[in-house]
Amino acid sequence: MSAGSGAERAGRRLSRGASGLRHLRWAREVLATLEAHVEHNPSLADADREALRGEARALAAAVQALSGAVKPYRDFLERTRVRYRGRVRVAEHLVRESNADDAGGADGAGEAARAHLEEAQAALASMEETQRRPLKAALSAEIDRLREAMSQMDLRLEARLSAAFVESLYPPLTDGASRVVDDGDPDDDATASPR
Repeated sequence: MSAGSGAERAGRRLSRGASGLRHLRWAREVLATLEAHVEHNPSLADADREALRGEARALAAAVQALSGAVKPYRDFLERTRVRYRGRVRVAEHLVRESNADDAGGADGAGEAARAHLEEAQAALASMEETQRRPLKAALSAEIDRLREAMSQMDLRLEARLSAAFVESLYPPLTDGASRVVDDGDPDDDATASPR
């Protein structure tokens, strides 16, 4: 493999720091393009088409595995974690209010508000450790497995077909390679509009 092909591969790789949801969108874009080559590229030999079907099956399994890790993590962030964060914000509000009412809460309200804040922050920290960390670790492991599977797929397809073929599989990315470029729905936080 030439040095140029490695640089090209790096240019179409989503940043490792991108979210699981963004990795999922990126991988689904690649999978869809791979499947489109199988269905719509008349220049493929039968043996190449069959090899691409095998690659598509393998990538689909990796995408499904990532999806299985993204969903529980997203559900956790959007349902469980927000409740703890909301509790902290309420406690912070109570502290501010008690400080504003009587410069420190001489009647004990300030002390109670600060105790409530400490309790809410401790609950958030405990939840982060016991619930978020394992979900994040599982998601991170699936992202790494997906990226490795795609890297190996790229090497096999480049050797079998060409670097240009492999390049055709990948969608354009934003400047920071943090998400797929798309003119689609502004509510889709896995993509971004082109500049």
